Amino acid sequence: MEFLYYAITKSASIQYSVEVCSCKPIMCTKYEDGEQFNSLCKIGCPNYSCKWSCPPFAPLFTDIALKWDKLYIIFMHVDLSQFSYIKNDYLKVKAANSILKSRADQFIRKMADMHGSCISTGSCRLCKPCKCKLHMPCAHPRTMSYSFEALGINVSQMVEDLFQTPLIWYKKHCLPQYTSVVCGILTNENLSDEYLQNSYKKYITH
Repeated sequence: MEFLYYAITKSASIQYSVEVCSCKPIMCTKYEDGEQFNSLCKIGCPNYSCKWSCPPFAPLFTDIALKWDKLYIIFMHVDLSQFSYIKNDYLKVKAANSILKSRADQFIRKMADMHGSCISTGSCRLCKPCKCKLHMPCAHPRTMSYSFEALGINVSQMVEDLFQTPLIWYKKHCLPQYTSVVCGILTNENLSDEYLQNSYKKYITH
């Protein structure tokens, strides 16, 4: 399923795409490599060992996902040519990601409240700073969320296989055509395409 939606900002009306692929969670275990992605996070991410939702504290995908019957993978992307009113290329990507992440997180948390659990677009952002940095237990262990990457999933390969679209990233002096986020809903219910689309339009504010 794919549908288009608009984010109304102070400067523009930004069109973005929301694609959803449903599958059994076990189908995605082939993309799991916890050791590799734990190592990558350790080398390249400042959140490593500083957030309870990130490696080395995050569980593996199989530890949490196989408890559920259905996984709805959500792939959202936006064409960066719509941000021509922003001069700096890095800020274009930052603005686009802010639009996508805020709406994705709002939607999947609403769906999780009603239908099960969720996999977020990045590290958990419920607390600032995360209690991990303060050497304290997680303040919201029941609602803390993990990303696919933190769970050891090769998101690039998963997205390319399921949505036939490569993930691309900003490089200095090289603006990508689009930017994207990936998240998921875990549930034991069958959620129809129509229901998901109508729910998104119902719960997401412009």
